[in-house]
Amino acid sequence: MTVEGATDRADDLPRLLAVVGPTASGKSRLAVALAERLHLPIFCCDSVQIYRGLDIGSAKVDAATRERVPHHLLDLVEPDAEFSAGDYQEAAWQLLAQRPGLFAGGTGFYLRAVAYTYSGADPQADAPASDPRRASFTAQWEASEREHAGAVHAELQRRDPQAAAAIHPRNVVRALRALWLCEAHERPVSLVRAEDPPRARARLATVVLEPDFTALDRAIDDRCDAMIRAGLVAEVSNLVAAGYDSRHRSMRSLGYRQILDHLAGQSLGDAVAAIKQETRRYARRQRTYFRNQLTAARTIAVSRPIWLLSQVELERQADTIAAEAAAFLAGELT
Repeated sequence: MTVEGATDRADDLPRLLAVVGPTASGKSRLAVALAERLHLPIFCCDSVQIYRGLDIGSAKVDAATRERVPHHLLDLVEPDAEFSAGDYQEAAWQLLAQRPGLFAGGTGFYLRAVAYTYSGADPQADAPASDPRRASFTAQWEASEREHAGAVHAELQRRDPQAAAAIHPRNVVRALRALWLCEAHERPVSLVRAEDPPRARARLATVVLEPDFTALDRAIDDRCDAMIRAGLVAEVSNLVAAGYDSRHRSMRSLGYRQILDHLAGQSLGDAVAAIKQETRRYARRQRTYFRNQLTAARTIAVSRPIWLLSQVELERQADTIAAEAAAFLAGELT
């Protein structure tokens, strides 16, 4: 475990703590242990767990775990709803106005939206996902992406090469967000950000899980198999029966879109293999994001594979991290 600190001139900013890392790295297990020690609820930071009914494929914690530690910012909307990073940060700050919490999850741009803001807010660019103009724009480009994979990133490359270079071609959500900002501002969003760089809204400390990828790949495979055994196919079938399908962003999430392909005729084995392959790729993109895109005042890097630790080892690891985190939250550490 390594610790880095950085000086921030705005010492009066509220302090936030988050457990982040790639999928299947043990974030929930460690977060629960830390939350118990710090006496904090968990604020889920996951762009799929916000949807009701998408439980197995998004790895929501079970009822027993929620009894141990309250979990918030999950099951916020129905599967056919549009939900943006702006919607998430608004919901998060409403909670933070009532109580502190421990953020935990793998959706880095959600956490970034909470921790950073811009001085030059633009009501049109910052419109919620339900805004008619934004919803129409999103629907148009999502349809183009379904017809021609890579269409969104290609259009972003045409409009703003600098913004496109910072986003992986497979990350359609981030590319579409950037494309919308180009549209709303009527110029490259990279120019807008250069004129109005992000400024901290909070002083953020992150506990970043960085396990070896060989071990993580095995954990990803094991978790995908466990999801199938837990009933992921039935979960997706029930969602389809309720009227949700690939038209809805939630159902194009990792795991759900591959099971939709299976329900359309692809073999289950091929669908599961596709889930595993895409999940490994996604885990690598997550690590890149947390290393390069999410700036924190303090970082606690954890390389041990949390999911393989015994309960005694987990408790020792959590005790060490909790002591550091508590000192940061109390303002005793920068």
